Amino acid sequence: MTETAMPTKRRGRPRAHSTALAADHDKTRQLICGAAFDLYQAGGLPAVSIRDVAKRLGVSPMMPYRYFPSKDHIMQEMRVVAFRQFTASLRRARLKAKRPEDSLAYVCSAYLIFAASKPHLYRLMFDLWVFDNVSRAKQEFGEGVHWQPESWREIEASIISYLRLEHSTEETSVLTNLVWISLHGAATLHQARKLVFFQNLKKLSRPLINMLLAEVAKHRIK
Repeated sequence: MTETAMPTKRRGRPRAHSTALAADHDKTRQLICGAAFDLYQAGGLPAVSIRDVAKRLGVSPMMPYRYFPSKDHIMQEMRVVAFRQFTASLRRARLKAKRPEDSLAYVCSAYLIFAASKPHLYRLMFDLWVFDNVSRAKQEFGEGVHWQPESWREIEASIISYLRLEHSTEETSVLTNLVWISLHGAATLHQARKLVFFQNLKKLSRPLINMLLAEVAKHRIK
């Protein structure tokens, strides 16, 4: 009598589903960026290296290279995440306003609060840009390079509401840049400790916002 052969059992871990693999990949990238940000927060850009990131995660020095080609790519991913947080905070502030005309003040305040409360993220967003070549940045990161315009658009949206307009115009674009420049200048001077005569961002925030509101209001159609 011929014996029926039993199927061979597969040893080891079962094959992961593609969705699970993608989720694990994204999670690992987040862990790498988290470790890099901890190093950056503790010692600035010089403190961030692939080797130290791997050491902090308890993995081999080569492991991070499976997810990022270089340290610059890790920093860029961190920058994208920072801008997403920044944009989200501006959007929450804009939508929190009960009256459309209040949204600009809310957004300006949220901008300054973010810069003051998260100085490392703010510096990462604006001071450590590696890929000055826009075409190269798009080639490397695709849509991930569209970080700053989204924050800018939140400011413009609040200006459009403040002026009781229906859509953006060339004028709202100019006003948005002027508001952005003013807020960024104040935040940067605060972080550099260059505000003089015992002034600080907390003291100057309200006068600055009131001044911006008054200037933008001059462009309201009566």
